[in-house]
Amino acid sequence: MLEKALLALKIAKNNNRIPFSESWKNHPIGYPRLAERIGVKPETGIYRRFDALNARHLLYLQAELCDIESALRARENADHGDKRGKRSQYATDYRCFLEEPSDMDMPQLRLINRMHAKLHQYNEALLEVSLLHQLEAPDQFDLNDVQFFLSSDDMGPNEMKGRDSTSWGDCDTPTDHPPDLIAVHPRKKEDLFSHIVAEKGVHLFKCGLGRITKGNKHVGHRIYYDSTVLKMTFLLTSAMAALIPIASILVLVRVKTLNTQLWIIAAFNILISVCLTFFTEAKRTDVFAVNAAFAAVQVVFIQGQGQGQN
Repeated sequence: MLEKALLALKIAKNNNRIPFSESWKNHPIGYPRLAERIGVKPETGIYRRFDALNARHLLYLQAELCDIESALRARENADHGDKRGKRSQYATDYRCFLEEPSDMDMPQLRLINRMHAKLHQYNEALLEVSLLHQLEAPDQFDLNDVQFFLSSDDMGPNEMKGRDSTSWGDCDTPTDHPPDLIAVHPRKKEDLFSHIVAEKGVHLFKCGLGRITKGNKHVGHRIYYDSTVLKMTFLLTSAMAALIPIASILVLVRVKTLNTQLWIIAAFNILISVCLTFFTEAKRTDVFAVNAAFAAVQVVFIQGQGQGQN
C-alpha cells in the first residue's frame, strides 16, 4: 500500500509539472540559451544588418562586372572583324557559338558565361540588401531586455566572450551599439500615444501594478502585453473622439457673437488635428479631410442657431 501511495504521489507531481516552463534554462549558457529565449520572446530577435560589409559585397561585385563589361565589349569588337570560323557572325546569331568546334577557343563565350554567373550574384545581392533595409530597427524596450538578459545570472552573467558579444550594447552603455541593428519580429508600430504609454507603463508595473498581471510560463516572470496597452489606449481614444464634437457644440451654444464662435471653431480644429496626430496613425490627407468635415458641421450648426434666433 505504501509503495502504491508513493507511486501515486510521484505521478501526481509529474502531472503538475509543466514540461515547457522556462525550458530555455535547461540549455547551455551562451548561444543555445540565448536562442531558446529568443524562441519564446521573438521580439528580442535582434541582429546586425552589416551595412558596411554588404556595401563591400556589392562594390566588389560591381567592380568585377565592370571589368567583365569592358572585356566583353572589346572581345565583341575583335570577334566582329575576325574571319576565323564564324566569329564575325557571333553578334548576329547566337547559334554560331554552338556550331564552333569543341576544341576551338571562344573567349567571348567564356566572358558571357562569367557575365551570367556574376550578374546573378549581383542582382541577388541587390535584392537581399533592399529587403534587409525594409526591416525595422528594434524597439528600445526589447533591446534593453536583451542587454539585461545578457548581464543577468541566467547568462553567467556576461558569459558571451566572442567579438559579437558587444553587438547589443550593455546595461551600462545601452546606446553604445552598432547602428545597423534590426528586428526580425518587431513590435507593431502604433500611434505615438500608445507607444509612449507602452514604454512608460513599465514604471507602473514596477510600482506594484504588475501583481494583477499573469505570469508567462515560458519567460518565467510577470509581464504585460502590447495588446493590453492598445486596448486601453483604444478605449481612451474612442471616448475622446466622441466627446470633442459634443464639447464644441456645448461651447458654441453658450457663445453669441460670430467672431468668438469662429475663434472657437479654429481652436477645436487645432485640437482635432493634434489629437489625430498624437492618438491615431492618420495621414496628412486624413487630417485635412477630418478638419474640413468637422469645420463644416460646426458652421452648419452656427447657421442653424442664427436662423432659430431670427
